[in-house]
Amino acid sequence: MFEAVAHVDQYLAVIDIGSNSVRLVVFSGLRRVPDTIFNEKMMCGLGAEVGATGRMGKDAIKLAISTLKRFKALCDQMEVKHIHALATAAVRDAKNGPAFVRQVKRECGLEITIIDGTEEGRYSAHGVLSGEPRATGLMGDLGGGSLELAQMKDGQVLNTVSLPIGPLRLMSKFGTNRQNIRRYLRQQFAGIDWLPQCTGQNLYMVGGAWRNIAKLMMREKSNPLPILHGYRSSRREFTDYCRRLSRLRPQDIPFGGSLTEARREVLPVASIIMAEVLAAIRAKAAVVSTYGLREGFLFDMLDEDAKAMDPFLFTCHVLSAERCRFPEHSETIYQWTRPLFHRKTADPEHRDKLHHAICLLGDIAWRGHPDFRAEKAVETVLHGHFVGLSHRDRAYLAVALNQAYGAAIDAPHVAHILPLLNISELLEARMMGAALRLAQRLSGGAVTALTVSRLRLSKSKLYLGVPRAYKDITNDVVLKRLTQLSQLMGRRPVIEFPKDLKAPS
Repeated sequence: MFEAVAHVDQYLAVIDIGSNSVRLVVFSGLRRVPDTIFNEKMMCGLGAEVGATGRMGKDAIKLAISTLKRFKALCDQMEVKHIHALATAAVRDAKNGPAFVRQVKRECGLEITIIDGTEEGRYSAHGVLSGEPRATGLMGDLGGGSLELAQMKDGQVLNTVSLPIGPLRLMSKFGTNRQNIRRYLRQQFAGIDWLPQCTGQNLYMVGGAWRNIAKLMMREKSNPLPILHGYRSSRREFTDYCRRLSRLRPQDIPFGGSLTEARREVLPVASIIMAEVLAAIRAKAAVVSTYGLREGFLFDMLDEDAKAMDPFLFTCHVLSAERCRFPEHSETIYQWTRPLFHRKTADPEHRDKLHHAICLLGDIAWRGHPDFRAEKAVETVLHGHFVGLSHRDRAYLAVALNQAYGAAIDAPHVAHILPLLNISELLEARMMGAALRLAQRLSGGAVTALTVSRLRLSKSKLYLGVPRAYKDITNDVVLKRLTQLSQLMGRRPVIEFPKDLKAPS
């Protein structure tokens, strides 16, 4: 099911020609979660003058043409088989958009596809859903010239709308007059009849400006995990932060020096837009998605079986096949640990997914130095390129793998992310890690010991049952690891030899 590559040796490029930037991303192929081979953008500002003059500026066009020539040359050198050049608000709305398309074809050898607003919203929403299949709420993709909104529910896109309210367009229309911008935004949102259906749900944020706002907020908070995808915060916290940013001059934005001047210039207005969208639906929280139009465009090209794959488990299967010694044992280990986890949770399906991932990645650091295997495993899940994971999920996986490799829970490489979990989650993750550690020691890499043994619980004891014929594998090392697991569960360890457990014939 989880094949690593759907179309082998077929690099594929998407060029996103937006109002603010022009970006090239080269992907490893058409697969459920493609690897990014190359990623580069240039801030061309094609939409900077469209709101005021109705045309793209000459200097912006010149820079865009130069950038596209470079991108085409790079694709040729990388032997990219398929190049998809997609243009959004600036090109589709500008009076000189058709002339620009012809010029690009003539000078760069690229065929541009102009995406209308509805299609752009659908692609961006599909990008969010490709990374988080269970996302429900409002997708907002803020570009320089437009804002696309899409209602998502149960893996489907129900409604979309494209609004002419990107920061560049609003700045050309209103300057930096916050009151006039807010009044205009509220008028625009009031005309969307389906928007109230998203009340109280999450806002999934797409687009460079909003991602940069989240990145700056994370830096000001010294967030323990500097990963943008999956970062979430409450409506109140994001709203308060955006209101503050909207009052600042671009050059005075804290940590703004890490951004280009072009990016900083749009942040105050982008902050106003975010605050107003959050208020319009009284959002529960705001969640960052680094997946958007480009990923949604590729997702639409997949067959239905590939779309149905869980993106996180897909990546775990690929990594397990590449880096683990016994990837075929992961399902056996997962089933062997199930008797330990009878406690009801709010989302048992998601917990099971995390436990499957722990079993898949449990051996991922075996090639590392013995003193640093836990650190290597933790770094993989904390900083790896995963989608379909929250920051809390990453912390859960890190704690479990840290335990599986026998490292202390307060070790520096893991201690900083512990506040992301509550005590129940922390203990459960450690239990799963300890169970994996026990399974690995009991089996020695051979799956037979796991197929003939079992775990069971009573109110006060944790039993490891093995056939009497296998008594010799339950030595003091196994008992020690069983004891470590039982202590986390508040029980006493017992090794038993039930008559109903038989050795394979």
